[in-house]
Amino acid sequence: MSVELWVEGVIAEFKDGTPFSRAIVRAIGKSEIVLADIVKGSTLRLSRSELNEIHAAGDVKFLADSRHLGDLKFSDLTEKEQLETNRRFKYIQKLQEQKINKITEKRACKTISAVAQELGEKPPHWQTVRSWYRSFVEAGMKMRGLYPNHRSKGFFEPKVSAKVLEIINEAAKRFHHQSRPTMASIHRNVVEKVIAHNLDNPHDLQIAPTYCTVQSRILNVSYQHKTKSRRGSRALQAELAGAHSGIETSRVLERVEIDHTLLDIHVLHDELKTLLGRPSITVLIDHYSHMVLGCQLSFEKPSFASVCMACMNAFLPKDSMMKNLAIEADWLAHGIPTTLVSDNAMEFWGKNFRAVADEIGSVFQYCPVRKGNYKSRVERFNGIVNSLVLDDLPGVVRKHDKCGEEYDARQEATLTFSEFKRYFFTWLTTVYHNTPLECGMTPNELWLSSEESFPVPVEDEMDLAPILMATDSRELGKGGIRINNLDYNSDLLKDLYRRDGPATITVKSNYFDLGYILVLDEVNKVYLKIESDEYEYVSGVSLYEHNKIRAAAKSTAKSKMERPDYQRARVKLARERDELHARNSRRKTQVTASKAARSQKVGVNDLKLVVDNSRRVAKVSVDLLDDELSFDGWSVE
Repeated sequence: MSVELWVEGVIAEFKDGTPFSRAIVRAIGKSEIVLADIVKGSTLRLSRSELNEIHAAGDVKFLADSRHLGDLKFSDLTEKEQLETNRRFKYIQKLQEQKINKITEKRACKTISAVAQELGEKPPHWQTVRSWYRSFVEAGMKMRGLYPNHRSKGFFEPKVSAKVLEIINEAAKRFHHQSRPTMASIHRNVVEKVIAHNLDNPHDLQIAPTYCTVQSRILNVSYQHKTKSRRGSRALQAELAGAHSGIETSRVLERVEIDHTLLDIHVLHDELKTLLGRPSITVLIDHYSHMVLGCQLSFEKPSFASVCMACMNAFLPKDSMMKNLAIEADWLAHGIPTTLVSDNAMEFWGKNFRAVADEIGSVFQYCPVRKGNYKSRVERFNGIVNSLVLDDLPGVVRKHDKCGEEYDARQEATLTFSEFKRYFFTWLTTVYHNTPLECGMTPNELWLSSEESFPVPVEDEMDLAPILMATDSRELGKGGIRINNLDYNSDLLKDLYRRDGPATITVKSNYFDLGYILVLDEVNKVYLKIESDEYEYVSGVSLYEHNKIRAAAKSTAKSKMERPDYQRARVKLARERDELHARNSRRKTQVTASKAARSQKVGVNDLKLVVDNSRRVAKVSVDLLDDELSFDGWSVE
């Protein structure tokens, strides 16, 4: 047999079990071939020359060879092959009943004719029956010796000339490349080369192969080779790894995975009914129970702030949220995870988020690059949401080849943001959390059973809120503190200045309300709430909106920006937002207003942190005094 049969996936059976009884060809190199024992799984590297010597000595056969039936069982045969096997067995069975072990024309013809008459067919030749009997005996008197070997019939030699075959094989190298050319272009290239050959060699004319001929020849390689050559080694490894990471957990909150995704649906403004666009979702999911620990639906871009909103929802009980949404279902999940796993997105690499993980006591892990299966739970959940939950809702976004040419998801949108939010959380708590998993238990049942052994304490919102705010370090001067281009000062800060003088202090700010900050009093270990000097302007204003206002003010006032300019810019921005909604409400064709949604903080749960400076708002450990909490600022888009 030729060396070409040494290809990936072929099982070789070795005589006397040396080096293996049966081994599959796992990988092929230029000089070596890797074999894997199909029973024990052990591998062995052998040189091509050594394997060719073994084959030349007749000590190996290939189960993929059409001359061998391998380990086919009767049930593996086609219906036609099963009928033929039974037919042959009737002749052998009758001969055995009459104790005819040596089949000759004189001894067997009468019996063969009798069986043929019973079957209503023309009697087979006695020599044919003798060959059936010989195969039956060689198979250990088992029916597998009578299996018809129709698979070996036919003409298996190439039907194209050697020259055309050479051209096709050369074109195959171009097809199996990461530039991923189409089969149509490869066929066109092959035909052109055949034409060029005919023009140069009029006495050796070749027939150009058809598209199907080229396709069958080029694709006649292992799936591993096709995937690795056209998509890359990492794609093959990821596919072989499957959807599971191989990570095992034994209780809830042992491992929690977090990720963002842009939902495939357009929603409308609650009051104005104008198009807002596609909301984003940040999800935290418990690895052990598959339960969603918490999530946040909004129009915020993936950022430290959106992560913190989702974490606040995840760590705290959700009874009040479910009551506000008028959903009669329990959402059991809450608590601080032991390990928090994320991808390598920018918002997870900032000092702020690592500080949050350290402060809440979670171990923070990053997925290996391009290894999405490392956080398979949350990746699968995002896929379920986009493919199953949103699929039949109005306004669902579809790929161009999955919908009609006139379909426009933006014009089909009828759900308001609040309606969609209620629909989503109803599905989450009533359907997803009560759907049985492979183990037979639902996420709710797994959570409850785990809590019996490992009770989950309820966290205090007043303790969590300061932790999930952005942490910075700023210089305390006689004029107070300046952060986010805003000034903060009060009598309390003056007291700290009198006591400590100019110093670097820890400051926490709320991304969605710049009207106040929290300042750490390092002596008394408490956070003090300090309002902005421009409280009337900045109260309730998010950092995103503040930056937009500053940009607008800067464009209208090239000189030093005064606070009246800020006020005018804020009014102008609000008017533009209203005009956009009004224009959309009168238009047949709408455009998304997601930036207006961000400006209005649609979907953002306000951090209603009521700080009373007469008591401690948060206990602070000595670790907060470390230099590691001297952060550069709050990263935004």
